[in-house]
Amino acid sequence: MKEFRGCCATGSDRVSGSISPKTQEKKADLRHIMLAGNPNCGKSTLFNRLCNLHVRTGNYPGVTVTRHVGSYGDDIQLIDLPGIYSLSSASTDELVASLELLDNDAELIINVIDATSLERSLYLTLELKMLGVPMMIVLNMWDEVKKRNMSIDLDKLSKFLDAEILTVSAATGEGIDALEDCMRNVKWGLEEPEYLGSDRIVSELRKVVDVTPNLYKGHSLFFAKSAVIGDTYPEALNKVPEWCAAVEQARNAIASGYDSVYHAFAADRYAYIDTIISECVSGGKAETSKKKKRTLTEAVDNIVLDRFLAFPIFILIMCAVYYISVSWLGSIATDWANDSLFGDQVIPFVRDLLSSRGASEWLTSLVSDGVVGGVGAVLGFVPQMIILFFLLSVLEECGYMTRAAFILDRIFNLFGMSGRAFIPYLIGSGCGVPALMTARTLGSESERRITLLTTTMIPCSAKLPVIITMAGAVFNDTLVFNLFGSEVRLFAPVMYLSAVFMVILSAFILSKFGQFRHSASSLMLELPSYHIPMLRVILLSIWQRVKGYVLKAGRVIFPCVTVLWLISHIGYDGNDNKFVMLDDSDTESSLVADIVKPVSGVFAPLGFDDYRASVSVITGLIAKESIISTMAVFVGVDEPEELEDDASSEDVAENEEQQNAFYTAIRNNMFHIDELGTKGLLGALAFVIFNLFTIPCVAAVGVLKKEIGSQKLFWLAIVYQIGLSYGVALAVYQFGLLCIGEPFTLWTGVAIALLLVIAYILFIKKAPQTQEAISFEFIKE
Repeated sequence: MKEFRGCCATGSDRVSGSISPKTQEKKADLRHIMLAGNPNCGKSTLFNRLCNLHVRTGNYPGVTVTRHVGSYGDDIQLIDLPGIYSLSSASTDELVASLELLDNDAELIINVIDATSLERSLYLTLELKMLGVPMMIVLNMWDEVKKRNMSIDLDKLSKFLDAEILTVSAATGEGIDALEDCMRNVKWGLEEPEYLGSDRIVSELRKVVDVTPNLYKGHSLFFAKSAVIGDTYPEALNKVPEWCAAVEQARNAIASGYDSVYHAFAADRYAYIDTIISECVSGGKAETSKKKKRTLTEAVDNIVLDRFLAFPIFILIMCAVYYISVSWLGSIATDWANDSLFGDQVIPFVRDLLSSRGASEWLTSLVSDGVVGGVGAVLGFVPQMIILFFLLSVLEECGYMTRAAFILDRIFNLFGMSGRAFIPYLIGSGCGVPALMTARTLGSESERRITLLTTTMIPCSAKLPVIITMAGAVFNDTLVFNLFGSEVRLFAPVMYLSAVFMVILSAFILSKFGQFRHSASSLMLELPSYHIPMLRVILLSIWQRVKGYVLKAGRVIFPCVTVLWLISHIGYDGNDNKFVMLDDSDTESSLVADIVKPVSGVFAPLGFDDYRASVSVITGLIAKESIISTMAVFVGVDEPEELEDDASSEDVAENEEQQNAFYTAIRNNMFHIDELGTKGLLGALAFVIFNLFTIPCVAAVGVLKKEIGSQKLFWLAIVYQIGLSYGVALAVYQFGLLCIGEPFTLWTGVAIALLLVIAYILFIKKAPQTQEAISFEFIKE
């Protein structure tokens, strides 16, 4: 790979390109076609159509973090590049795309363009023409062009751009057959690089091209333009005096009469684009249709983007999403999955099947209560996740989540981050692994570091069952309000909001230190018109988010609960010097109790030193899904008996008690709430807080180590996350004890000292100097 130099948007942090996984490596014996286009142009949707894949799509930058590789037929590989607006190195997306195009010698570029927004899209097209690679232009969203009664002269447009032009609608499949025919019959080979613009700039760039060494002749025109405007080019060219002199001469000549050479290029490009638009696009009823659509979008934006209403509306929408998915519909679905499906059908079926085959009692209990019960306790929350991700996907696809990034930009700017950082946090609500990878797209290194350290504090799909279980078992009567005659339970939504608060608090704390302090990187977002989401896209998004959770239940939870059941049902008999099998009620004498009890004291200052709670925390460090499965293994709930129609009230009460045994065991065996009262409740709350904000699962920790790029910063992140989660849980428990009249202790003093340290960092410690902040920009479609 050639050595490149370049800088990010702030001009201070170096950005490096990313390498795709081995499973996505290009194959040298195949033809390579690269898909390039702006964010939200439908490029990844087209890629999925052609390769029959399920790459995630979205309407904001950063969805495609690295390039995706898929096969088309037996001899063609398609590479889906990140959505970009230009080939500059202003962001990691653009650097990844430009490195891929320059270093891997694409044999054909398919430039995907939003046909309803030619003016914005053609800037990238003109840059791609400078690479000297055969290019096919695909006007996507052609169905929208027809709906708006727009008229685009394809013949004229083809002559202006000197490229073949096709029209498709990737979402509906219209025009895909014609595109596939062209791909199969394309003429492979090189083309002459072109700068489409004024003769004055062409002449100056030609002087640089003429003195470019032969090694770099293939992309000499693009390197000439990049060097003139101060962007990325091969470092070795700096050692060629004639080339450097030609670049300086061209820069001065082109910049003459403009504020800067960059403004000269931009003015020339957009002048050419304006000519194309005026010659090739006629409005007809398009302007009227577009104006009506914009009127609706702008009317909504006048409310949801209002200076004073925007943030409260955002909070209300998020609370509504989590209330519906967690406390209302999601709760109904999960109760059915846990009680009716697994509790009344799956577990009894497995138990009866094994018993009928003559399996021993311990093996029957291992499989039914341990494996099926443990894994089932995790899978029982899938319906709740489906509802949550359905609502989030609707918000994404209709266009609101892009606005959310804009709304949060003001807050993020306070600690050196931009609204673009919202994207990793949004993805983190599904899984922390892709969320950490998405942080690559952030403009500055300091912004990326803060995001990497705080993204996994957002409750992911694996932490959701912890919140729901604890809400039902311990906090069922906490934060309950009567609304229109119905009880509204807000414990779960409040936990999500507390996660947002912790992210903001952590960002403030980190921004007071030099390694994490910088001005916010520049951010340009397209705010698409509001539209009705496509069901196919929503279902695909749900599947991608839930799939990893379900697969982990098989790969990680199954062996975890198997081992845990065995060591919790095997004990050592000192009298006979042998190991013995224990029943569910005798886990106090088990191996796991003997192993964990000595270290459970670590959590005593937090109020949960029962060995069962400690084991749940430890297994949660492997995979957060293991927390609930660990609880399920320790509970060992018996099958509720089916009641006769004439069952007595006593039988009904007994049956209900059996169905609630899981929650009862958590309350009394783990947190001893019936015995300790409010102290037990405080300990359970500290348990939830610690598990929400401590280090993520092993897979996410591995990604964090790779993405943060420094051993020192990696261990700092681990210590910070563990220390923060422990400290916050400690403060909540100790201050809670003070509020209920408990005496002052050493740990109360530690909690007060911790609070004073945080107050000092937030309000007294001076942040290091930063560069002038760059204003937030956004463009409406």
